[in-house]
Amino acid sequence: MGIIEWLDSTRYYARLGLITAVFGTIAVPCGHPAITVNVGQERVVTIPGVDAPVVEPHLSINPRNPNNLIAGAMVAQSDYNYSVIGLSSLDGGLTWYKHEFSAKGAGDVWTAFLADGTAVLSFLAQPDSALQVFRSGDGGRTWSERPATTARGQDHPTLLFGPDGSLYTVSAGYARTKSERARDAIIVTRSADGGASFAGPVSVIASNLLYEAGNPAIAPDGMLLIPFADHHRPGSRRRLQGPRDWMVVSSDGGKTFSEPLLISESCDGRGGWSSLAVFRDRTYHVCPAAELNGIQFRHSENRGETWSEPIRIDHPGDTTPQTRTPAIAVNGEGHIAIAWYDARNDRSTIKGNFRCQEIVVAVSVDGGLTFLPEVQVSSKPSCAATPRNVETALRFPAGGEYMGLAAAPDGSFQLLWSDSRSEMYRLYTAKVAVNEK
Repeated sequence: MGIIEWLDSTRYYARLGLITAVFGTIAVPCGHPAITVNVGQERVVTIPGVDAPVVEPHLSINPRNPNNLIAGAMVAQSDYNYSVIGLSSLDGGLTWYKHEFSAKGAGDVWTAFLADGTAVLSFLAQPDSALQVFRSGDGGRTWSERPATTARGQDHPTLLFGPDGSLYTVSAGYARTKSERARDAIIVTRSADGGASFAGPVSVIASNLLYEAGNPAIAPDGMLLIPFADHHRPGSRRRLQGPRDWMVVSSDGGKTFSEPLLISESCDGRGGWSSLAVFRDRTYHVCPAAELNGIQFRHSENRGETWSEPIRIDHPGDTTPQTRTPAIAVNGEGHIAIAWYDARNDRSTIKGNFRCQEIVVAVSVDGGLTFLPEVQVSSKPSCAATPRNVETALRFPAGGEYMGLAAAPDGSFQLLWSDSRSEMYRLYTAKVAVNEK
């Protein structure tokens, strides 16, 4: 029988078997070798000169140097806008360097590394929500003075680096049909020079509904996989009875895309963005369930033509669940890690969106057929409803619409999240390692 061994306030192991954990007793399928999930010591990210809430971080790890991490995040300003900072570490997240970007009214930061170790960071900036893309040749210590820019009027931009060296941006936006009718669209641009310039944009109009692109993935053969979720009819304030998650794919470098492929009818974007990940011929999809009631996982073995039945990977026991902002990463061995914000330990449901939360992670070592019991990563609750957080928490009750989770070359996973245990959103980081015996 497996146990969770408490090692100190921020470090413990989860083993396969029947596990009695801080989250109750959970039965786990047998038939695997002995596996441990080691959650390393969490650390606060000290950011000199910043005394304001820091939210919505994104994280990437240098494929040439696993000790080199880059991140981007938003910093709340007194005028209710946000500025953007870049962060870099050369010692695996023990210490961090800060870079302040001059843009004001900015946000939606995303990061990536190219194969040669060049770092890339993007964000939207006012007044026209133009996407700005910066490059760094020194691991994120300094960034290009003049960014490359792509289409305007975008939302939730992401970056993808392909096996052929292409760098893509994917975002939600608008486009016009041949009859000049305005529609929601998925906006894709491609760079063949590492982000110095971009071709496009290509606009993908999927339907006449309102929808946004989620977090995409790219397959080993270069196929581009983009999820999106619809939720309203144009002009209607009432949500669709069954919001749906879809995927479009491109096998020609983002020039053309497939018809929409249905993934799910039970996800709910109010709990965070849906995300895709790929390992070999498998495509993985994770999303928040309706009414913040759980984290759902699916997989496809034919690039989205058909999908497995959903697996619920959180186990809230006898408490009212509240789960948000799932993130997914896959390491080189095919192990899957999914992390999210979880409020199960705060039974005060009267707080609504402001229940205290912890960061939780669950791992699969069999391609998503089963998941090991979830393990708590953060040692203290994050309670957003504090005087120093109030304006930011109203917009981001879970510290943003996404958090950082990346797989390292050694097979471990690095997490970066926004946490208000100190009465103001600050960034914390921790490493999760999977060991098979």
